[in-house]
Amino acid sequence: MTDWIGDFSSPRYPNNYPDNSYCTWTIHSTGNMTVSLTFTDVVLETCCDYIKVYDGPSTLHPLLGEIREYRNQSFKSSSNDLTVFFYSDSSVTRRGFHANWVFVDVGNINTTYTTITPETNSSEPCGGNMTDWRGVLLSPRYPNNYPNNAQCTWTIHSTGNATVSLIFTDVDLETCCDYIKVYDGPSTLHPFLGEIREYRNQSFKSSNNDLTVFFYSDHSVTRRGFYATWLFVESCGGYMTDWMGDFSSPRYPNNYPDNSYCTWTIHSTGDMTVSLTFIDVVLETCCDYIKVYDGPSTLHPLLGEIREYRNQSFKSSSNDLTVFFYSDSSVTRRGFHANWVFVVPHPECGGHLYGSGLFSSPNYPNYYHDNAYCVWYLSALQGQRLFLTFADVQLERCCNCDYITIYDGSSTGHSQLGKVCFNDTTHQVFHSSSRYLTVVFRSDYSGVSHGFKALFTSSLSADEGHVNCSSDNMVIVIQRSYLNSLGLSGNDLYVDEHLCRPNISSTEVVFSFPLDACGTVKEMMNGYVSYTNNVWASQSQSGEITRQSQFLLHVGCRMEPNTMVQIFYKTMENINTNITGTGRFNASIAFYTSSSFNQQIYDSPYEVNLNQLLYVQVELNRHDNSLDLFLDTCVASPNPSDFKDRSYDLLHNGCPRDNTYYSYTSGEHYYAQFSFRAFKFLRTHAYVYLQCKVIICPGNDYNSRCRQGCRFRRKRSLDSTYHTNTVTLGPIKLKGIV
Repeated sequence: MTDWIGDFSSPRYPNNYPDNSYCTWTIHSTGNMTVSLTFTDVVLETCCDYIKVYDGPSTLHPLLGEIREYRNQSFKSSSNDLTVFFYSDSSVTRRGFHANWVFVDVGNINTTYTTITPETNSSEPCGGNMTDWRGVLLSPRYPNNYPNNAQCTWTIHSTGNATVSLIFTDVDLETCCDYIKVYDGPSTLHPFLGEIREYRNQSFKSSNNDLTVFFYSDHSVTRRGFYATWLFVESCGGYMTDWMGDFSSPRYPNNYPDNSYCTWTIHSTGDMTVSLTFIDVVLETCCDYIKVYDGPSTLHPLLGEIREYRNQSFKSSSNDLTVFFYSDSSVTRRGFHANWVFVVPHPECGGHLYGSGLFSSPNYPNYYHDNAYCVWYLSALQGQRLFLTFADVQLERCCNCDYITIYDGSSTGHSQLGKVCFNDTTHQVFHSSSRYLTVVFRSDYSGVSHGFKALFTSSLSADEGHVNCSSDNMVIVIQRSYLNSLGLSGNDLYVDEHLCRPNISSTEVVFSFPLDACGTVKEMMNGYVSYTNNVWASQSQSGEITRQSQFLLHVGCRMEPNTMVQIFYKTMENINTNITGTGRFNASIAFYTSSSFNQQIYDSPYEVNLNQLLYVQVELNRHDNSLDLFLDTCVASPNPSDFKDRSYDLLHNGCPRDNTYYSYTSGEHYYAQFSFRAFKFLRTHAYVYLQCKVIICPGNDYNSRCRQGCRFRRKRSLDSTYHTNTVTLGPIKLKGIV
């Protein structure tokens, strides 16, 4: 846990924890902050179950204490970390435990109270004025029972434009008679914010510089009391009622401050709903976040959490949306900017669709409405994939205004496959990697058109058919039992090139042809090389032709843009030997006798002298002049299954790391060529394994990774995605190696 304040409990708390629990929590602060931990409830099987607290980031650090029953149990770390371990044996369980923590500076706990003597029952001195920017507020004697007749007043005072945020993390009072009251100002004469008699999700925020807390207990019955924390926060948030507008994180576009707690509520009237779009988000992704709620407060349903920029839009189900922004105590970024608009609900669009079918924009082929936000969730049977095509697209000619976004999964939280806008009639096919696709249609507040019509289909199941792809061939296998269920036979089938006919066995119909034959179409899409074809069925009743045709199956192969290939050689100090090796998918790697790269070495195993020049060529198995192959990284290792623990870089991010490495060509053809001098790893056997990561790009993409050459530091590409996926091939098994 890294939040500056929070709580946790045993599994299933307050119900009994399970048998055989082994749970470890680590609480980590930053800077000069330490961790203060308090157990507010402990009920365990005292003989056998326990909690242990360690002063550090693991259970290997000093033990601070062991807990088997509730006592006055608080712990404080000596540095940034506390670790809590909980164990239960195989029999008898209890309610478990609840604990809360807060990050504190040394000496920064601000409470004022004294100890009452056993002989007196009068109220103790308590309360005070607090001006530190953060601290802890406790009832007298907490976590022991507070005294009778307590009347305590605390005033928390900030300066400048900072307000006070107060959170109660533990409250245990005599509910009939004892209470806490919170006021928005420097005394109890100011506006009353709320009264507390039992624990709920209780937080308060001042409108200006001051909060006042009053605690009262009567003359009989006391309890544990309360534990609260306060923090000064820069004023932010608000209540917006204009029909459109924008807002941003504090200080945007400069970095937001640490410890921000901001809440904005956007309220419409009548039958209007709120449409909210985030147009810029740059946060510390580990620790800072935005949450959006469907209602007038954070107690309403959570619509989503944002930690980085994606295509993020939200729509309320009624009149209100609430946005909460949090930043922790370290590292800040630019923050966010968002805009909203009130919209009139339109006829329902979107929905859950299954298997195959058609869907379209609202009112298609008539004009869709402004401020449309439609989400279609497409799904198929387990083991199948989905294929989506657009038969017609006519949108406002502004790609950031009206658009369709396709996500590879069951929600918009999955990776984006693509975006369709304008009058895009390229009929791209989007392939899911699972049985889910999500499609979002969005229109802004001005400019509409006729919209779109889309077709989705699911792949065949494993007992119906499948497509296999290699670097050279496409193989389509369809079960005859499936064809029979459609009233078809193998003789009815053909692909886009009608002369390509299948082989028919007793159980299967099989098409097998090269990727550049039988009407197969090659496309570059989203960083992948895609090969597609269609299987058609024509039932011939008589003669040679029929005018009745039925589409049966769209088939495709997708070739990953990045490939790992491996070879190995053996070094001997005084013996001339040779080397070879090949990949087994869409790229191969081999050694050659000279820099002309005319004669490949096939002997295996092949031994070489130390410092002998080695010539290496990596190429696509299927030669294609429209593709470029770029050598990104080449790593040597004495272990064919481990290129991390003990390795040596020849090339990294396209940059030579070995002074004998020489590149003849890379990123300009469907092959790459280089040389280096042979070496051996010290204190190990003489075998050296070489693994190269290659990137495949379209030859006409001048912004691709292949054209960028050496990059001393990896960075996110803004113009191409061809380098983002990796396929590992190998380890290579060579002939004759023992």
